[in-house]
Amino acid sequence: MFTEHVSPDDVAAFSRLLGVPLLSCDVLESNTTRDAYFAGARTCPDHLFLDPDIGFRLSASRSEEAPSYLFGPEIISIVSKRPTSLTLVFDQSLARGREREQLEEKLAYLDTHGIAAFAYVSHASFILMGTCEGLVKKAFEAVQAESGLPTNRFVTNYRTT
Repeated sequence: MFTEHVSPDDVAAFSRLLGVPLLSCDVLESNTTRDAYFAGARTCPDHLFLDPDIGFRLSASRSEEAPSYLFGPEIISIVSKRPTSLTLVFDQSLARGREREQLEEKLAYLDTHGIAAFAYVSHASFILMGTCEGLVKKAFEAVQAESGLPTNRFVTNYRTT
């Protein structure tokens, strides 16, 4: 999610660093039609990584800071249209000392929309989600097994046992 203009060379370098193609090089600005901006994400047939400047916010806003966020209704639309894929979002919008509480609130919101999810609570928090609970659980097990991240730092909106 670019929020400033980036040179084609830098875009190519970023894509090489991630090892994946980028869905869009368009810049998300305060006057951007967000529905059109996220159209490619809603039709992406693969797993998707979204990295807003600040993070995931439940309610939409039209403020000057809006391009730095991905909003709840946008996430619901993106994830719901891709039932066989996962979506990962970095979320740096959490208040210090309230990270777990705020992530639990976001996971509860996702749950009310039929989206299974887990989050990692840290200075680099992320939420991984999808409509297929089995796929999300499998991803959760893989992340735990491969990453070595502390188990007590994870929260889910489904039963893990």
